[in-house]
Amino acid sequence: MKLLALLLLSTPAFAQSVIQTDSLPLINAAPGVTLRELSGKTAPPDARSDKVSVAWFRLEPGKASAWSHNKLGEESFFVLSGEGEVWTGSKVQAVRAGSYIVIQPATVRSIRASKGVPLEFYAITSPAWSSDDDVLTTAPAGAPK
Repeated sequence: MKLLALLLLSTPAFAQSVIQTDSLPLINAAPGVTLRELSGKTAPPDARSDKVSVAWFRLEPGKASAWSHNKLGEESFFVLSGEGEVWTGSKVQAVRAGSYIVIQPATVRSIRASKGVPLEFYAITSPAWSSDDDVLTTAPAGAPK
């Protein structure tokens, strides 16, 4: 019995809250670019975190995220649906559902949906994304504007 009590006390808690993503506010980041913040510094109270942020993004066909880089934050994109391309620096790579992209701090990046289909993905940033860490920039030479 004591062993069971010790195991229960040392077991990490499971989900402390369940958030239905479609109940979160839809943020229009740019024409054809929308997002919902699931966790992070300005997320719903039960999902606030300074350690990590997760946002769901939808890019309409042919639309792209702004060219930017994080000063300190490491970022990953996990593509849920659609097709497109991701630019990291001057390198371009095709992405589709199931693609996982890792972006180191200070790497200029943008992700774009193909012309015929929207692109949906999660953006995960650690430490949590903040506007102070995000630097808007211009497209590198050879990249689409």
